[in-house]
Amino acid sequence: MRKAVRALLRTISVAAVACAAASSSCAQGSSPCVTCHRKTTPGLEKQWRDSKHAGAEVSCEQCHESQEGDPSGRKHYGARVTPVPSPRYCQGCHAKEVKEYSGSKHAWGAFMGPLKPYYVEARKLGLDPTSQETARKLDPEKMAKQAVSPLFPDSGILKKIGLLDDPEYHHNNVNLGCMECHGSFIIAEPDGTLKGWPNAGVGRVNPDGSLGSCTYCHSRHGFSIAEARKPEMCGQCHLGPDHPQHEIYEESKHGNIYAASGEKWNWDAPAGEWGPEDIAAPTCATCHMSGFGKGVKSTHDAGARLYWELQPKKSVPQWKGPDEVDMVLERVPDIAKARKGRARMKEVCGQCHSSRWSDNYFDEFDKVVSDYNKVWDYTDKLLAQAYEEGLISKDNPLDETPEIMHYLIWHHAGRRWRMGASMMGPDWTHWNGAVDAIMNKLGTMINDLEMRRKLKAMGKK
Repeated sequence: MRKAVRALLRTISVAAVACAAASSSCAQGSSPCVTCHRKTTPGLEKQWRDSKHAGAEVSCEQCHESQEGDPSGRKHYGARVTPVPSPRYCQGCHAKEVKEYSGSKHAWGAFMGPLKPYYVEARKLGLDPTSQETARKLDPEKMAKQAVSPLFPDSGILKKIGLLDDPEYHHNNVNLGCMECHGSFIIAEPDGTLKGWPNAGVGRVNPDGSLGSCTYCHSRHGFSIAEARKPEMCGQCHLGPDHPQHEIYEESKHGNIYAASGEKWNWDAPAGEWGPEDIAAPTCATCHMSGFGKGVKSTHDAGARLYWELQPKKSVPQWKGPDEVDMVLERVPDIAKARKGRARMKEVCGQCHSSRWSDNYFDEFDKVVSDYNKVWDYTDKLLAQAYEEGLISKDNPLDETPEIMHYLIWHHAGRRWRMGASMMGPDWTHWNGAVDAIMNKLGTMINDLEMRRKLKAMGKK
């Protein structure tokens, strides 16, 4: 898989060809596509007409005319088009952005999330996880819906009550929950049907074998840079009990300033020319992706400016990327990469803050991560001890109270604890994070196991 990824990235890097100029008739709104869609889908046509694409004479055909080897292409009024333009369709004009995105966790989000059971099985069998043939053989959606796994935390109880194997239970929160953000596997059937579509998740597996969907952050057909720079865009996925970055941002001082004056900011500055003179506080994009101020270069790898992995059970420095390892199966911390990420983030901070201010804050944040890791080590050993003592069963990893608390400590409260600290959200760090993890969930886990020990001892008398 590493060789395949390298080949893909090399292909992208040499694909920076100039976009062919569309006919002036398209820009003037008289092409067959525009004429028809102005009647059938007027909202989409207006979005395109108001976009920079239209101003630059980027026509419908340039994005939708199916490329050779893309099985999603179908005949449409004399042309062969695809309703699923993948990042490969964008790379002709946006080669740098697609290359960066292809190596990010966003692009691999489906395989690292809901499609992991399928990916693991495909690799075990020596099959290409991105191929249409492999997907038809293994059925990634079915594997996701029937797996008993922390990837699908409701699966343990569904298994226990018999619904997970009930053919009349669709388990469709996987489709319209997990896969809406992480992405689905789109299978192009011979009759033109697209299984797994519509979907625009960040890690969508496309019929042409590429990963990701640019339109999740740059909504079609406006493709607005202003929209992608605002926190509400990231809040489509980064919210809720397990990764509430959007809510944390709203509580932070940065979010307070955005709420008070953001409507007056300059959101349309060209890429690479955006800076402190345009906005009074950073947004998600400012810190993680945008070119900003003096010397901060843009990136479409949202993890490029990070030190810690805050989402796993135990936090470690940033993992190696897909150009080095199979990061779905191998989670290899890379301290050198993490240090570069921290340095890049401090460059962003330095556009408004002194180095002493940001250095001190990151020192305090690192201590929070260390605290969480110690609590997690205790929690993980507690569960292992419960299995050894026979207090709970390993048969179903998510159906007994200690197992459920173990899961919620890292996946919900523990993430809030760490993420709250990383983004200056005090209530998320303390009440919704540390206190909920330690007093509520770990306390419940400890008390439950103590009761089980007492009951076991009574049974021996």
